[in-house]
Amino acid sequence: MIYPTSIPAQNPIVAAIAALYGVATEFNAYLDGLIDSMRKSPNETISRTGRVIEGAKFGFGVGFMAPVIIIAVGQLLLGNPLAAAGAVLTVPFSPISMTCAAVGAIYYGWSALSDDERNAILERLSQGMQVGVEIIKAVIAFVVSKPKELLSSENLAEFKRFIGEAASAFGRTLVDVTRSIKDRAVGAYEFVADKLAKNAPEDPPLPRLPL
Repeated sequence: MIYPTSIPAQNPIVAAIAALYGVATEFNAYLDGLIDSMRKSPNETISRTGRVIEGAKFGFGVGFMAPVIIIAVGQLLLGNPLAAAGAVLTVPFSPISMTCAAVGAIYYGWSALSDDERNAILERLSQGMQVGVEIIKAVIAFVVSKPKELLSSENLAEFKRFIGEAASAFGRTLVDVTRSIKDRAVGAYEFVADKLAKNAPEDPPLPRLPL
């Protein structure tokens, strides 16, 4: 099968992502600009994530289809229903942060899904994007493995910050994406620590010394 090197705007998956990202220009050009901005970022995690997406774009022979697959799979894992009308966000939105979160969600969350959950995502994207399931699987496998080559352990840890912030926009949490017992424990600890800090009594004023 021969795939187009550009993505038609009327594609329902593309339409949902374009609505989320607020794309008013030609979508392929927008993706080029997004990848370029990420690669040039002084933030190492963002820069190297841009390289992962760029590698997918040129490595599979399907052009912009590969980056769109990455963003779409990640968005579904984050809790975005990818409805044509666009998601209603509850927190401020950054396209770069959301894209890093999508890559991170695949890296940490894809293997946490059941076979039925993975198959449901593959089938939906295959039908919505008119692309073979095997191509989608290959792109996902690339995203799961490539960050280990390009990103440090600190970069990979920062993925979780991006995931947590992005998932909150869809009413979800980091744990909902990673399903990690460790992340659940860390989240519970941070929640309790924050509550204790907010409820801690203020230190009494120091007594005034007589003049």
